[in-house]
Amino acid sequence: MPPDATGLEGFAAYAAAHDLTLEPDGRLPRSTPLLAEGELRRVEALMRGWLGNYLEAQLAIVSRDQTTTNADGSETKGEAHFTAAVTHVPKAKRFAPWMLCHRAGDEHLLGRAAEELIHGNDRLDLESAELDRCYRIYASPERDEVWLRELFSPSFIVFLIERAPKGFAFEYVEGTLCVSEVGRLTLAEDIDGLRDATVELVARIRGEVRERLGEAQGRSGHSGWGEEGATG
Repeated sequence: MPPDATGLEGFAAYAAAHDLTLEPDGRLPRSTPLLAEGELRRVEALMRGWLGNYLEAQLAIVSRDQTTTNADGSETKGEAHFTAAVTHVPKAKRFAPWMLCHRAGDEHLLGRAAEELIHGNDRLDLESAELDRCYRIYASPERDEVWLRELFSPSFIVFLIERAPKGFAFEYVEGTLCVSEVGRLTLAEDIDGLRDATVELVARIRGEVRERLGEAQGRSGHSGWGEEGATG
């Protein structure tokens, strides 16, 4: 769908202003729950390019099926809209094959793909009452507990609680990282917020990978887009 078909001219203008390429026929990886096959309804607009040093990503506005349970137990079907930044950070999967971090108030937006990963018993306890109040964080039972706790350092917890954009979430599954916000972001300052949060998160993940593997193995010399072993 052309980016101006549903009032998304601002998205196209952002691409032009930041040397990003619109991809009207592009595709997104379907490995994370937000983008899962059968739940993602459509990609409304898509662009690709460099968000920062060694960070190539796709930025997309997507819609997905949403089912809301009413007070009487009946269900109402509709759709929910998200803006997402999608990139690859493959070396982190040896420490956490998958992890999900969603705002507590948006947990109802999680679909079947997320539920299949979570199984109801993989929620992380990071010993922060305020973080638990604000977020729901889950990770693979095969995770490296020490590495994850180092990733969710006190400074990162402060970022999540105080600086992350409203509606912020991220999902990491087998190398693919999807950072998202609820709603269609078409204003430059809002897209900047998603971009900056993505850059911050990738830098933290790569930093923890380098800390564990050493500078040589953990350094990201390439964007890693489509290159399984090239980036942190």
